[in-house]
Amino acid sequence: MQDTKKYQIIDGDIKVCKIESKLCIITASLKENAEVIKKLIQSNPGIQFWLAAKSLDRDGILLANKLGIKNVISYPLDEKVIDTYLKAVNIGNTSAPASETCFEPFEDARVMVVDDNIMNIQLIEEVLRGLDIKLEVYTQPVNALERIKDIKFDLFLLDILMPDISGFDIAEAVKNSELNTNTPVIFISALSDYEYKIAGYNAGACCYVEKPYDVGILKYQIYNLLKKEEIKKKINKAREAFYAMITHDLKTPISAEITALQMLLKKNFGDLTEEQKEIINDILSSVKFMKTMTDNILCSYKQGNSTPQLKTAKEDLISIAESSIQETRYLLEEKNIELCFNSDVKKAPVMADIVEIKRVINNLIGNASEYAPIGSVIVLRLTKSGREYTFSVSDSGCGINLKNPNDIFDKDITFAKERKRVGFGLGLFISKNIVEAHNGRIFAESKVNQGTTITFTLPVI
Repeated sequence: MQDTKKYQIIDGDIKVCKIESKLCIITASLKENAEVIKKLIQSNPGIQFWLAAKSLDRDGILLANKLGIKNVISYPLDEKVIDTYLKAVNIGNTSAPASETCFEPFEDARVMVVDDNIMNIQLIEEVLRGLDIKLEVYTQPVNALERIKDIKFDLFLLDILMPDISGFDIAEAVKNSELNTNTPVIFISALSDYEYKIAGYNAGACCYVEKPYDVGILKYQIYNLLKKEEIKKKINKAREAFYAMITHDLKTPISAEITALQMLLKKNFGDLTEEQKEIINDILSSVKFMKTMTDNILCSYKQGNSTPQLKTAKEDLISIAESSIQETRYLLEEKNIELCFNSDVKKAPVMADIVEIKRVINNLIGNASEYAPIGSVIVLRLTKSGREYTFSVSDSGCGINLKNPNDIFDKDITFAKERKRVGFGLGLFISKNIVEAHNGRIFAESKVNQGTTITFTLPVI
C-alpha cells in the first residue's frame, strides 16, 4: 500500500490496509480480490474508490460497478487525471479553481443530475459553479422519475449504472414525458465500451462523456447546450407573442365587420336586392371563417404543447352538438351543404368543458365544409358503445392522401395550399389536444376521392 497526501493507492494486502484518504485507487487484481474489495468499500461508505487497470473488459467493468467502485482509469496512473478531479472537488486543495469570466449566467436554466455517488455529484456542482443554474441532484433514481413528470428541465446529466434503475431507464422516462420529451440528455459514465456508447445515443443522448473527464471541456459542453436551449426559449416566446398580438389585433376588426354585415342583412340601412344579399352573405361567410381561424390560432397559442386547462361539468353531448350545428350553419350556406345529425341515444351525459367540446365539433364541421362538394351532405353521428360515446363527422370530399390518416392531427400538417384554401392546419391539432384532455380518443378514416370521417370518443359518466 502506497500513501500520498492527495490520494491513496491500495496495491498490497487489502485485508489489512488502513484507509487514510478520501480517494483510494485500487491497483490489485479485481477478480482475485472481489469479496475483500467489496467488504472494504462497504465498511467505508464515505470514501471514493477507483480501480486502475491495464485493461478491463465489459464483465470487469460491470463487476467493478457491482462492488461499489465508482471510476475506472488506466494503469500506470495519469497524475493529471487525478489532479483534475482532486482540484475540482477540493480534496486536499484549499484554493478553489478560478472562475471563468467568459461564461454568462443564464436567465432561467434548470438542470437535473442523477448519480448514486455523492462525490460525482459534487464534481458536477463544481463544473457548473458560476453559471447561475438551478440544479436538482438525486442519488436515488426513483425520486428523479416523479420530478421528470412535473417539472420542465433544460438538461439531464445521468450516470448509467445505478441500483435498481439505470440511466437508460431515466432517459426513457424523459423521452416519454410530456414536459421533457425534447430535453437534451448527457450520459456521464465510466463505461467506455462501444456498445454502451451506442446504447446511450440510441436512448436519445446528445452526448456521451466518459469518466474520467476534463472538467473544463465538460463545462463548455454543458454551457453551449444550455445556451442553445435558452435561444430556443426566446424564439418560442417571440413566436407566441406574435401569435397573441396578431390574433388580438385581428379579432376586433373582424367582429366589427361581422356586425356591420349582419346589420345590412337585417335591412337596418334600407332594402337589399337578392343579388346584394347573396354577395353580402358570401362576404359574411368568409369573415366568419376568418374569425374561426383567428380563434384557432389564439387557442393554439394558449395551449402550446401543454394539456388544455378544462372547466368540466355534467353536459349533454347531444345539446352541445345541436348548438354547434346552429353556430356553424353559415359555413354551409354558400355551398348549399346540408347537415344531417343522427343519434342512437336521446341523452348523452358526459363530463365536459362545454366551450372546448363545442370548439372540437365546430372545427370538425368547419373542416368538413371546406372540402365537401357543393350540394353534398355532411353526416354527424352519435352512438354509445360500452363505456364511451362515439361522435363522428363524415364528408364526401376529396379525402386525404396520407399513408396514416391520423397524421392530419399533427400541428404542422395542412392541405390548404394544395387544395387552394386558406388555413393554418391548427383546427385538428387543437381538437386532438382537447379530446385527449377529456380522456377521449380521436382518429380519422379517409379514402381519396371518397371522403373523410373524423371520429372522437368521450367517456360515459
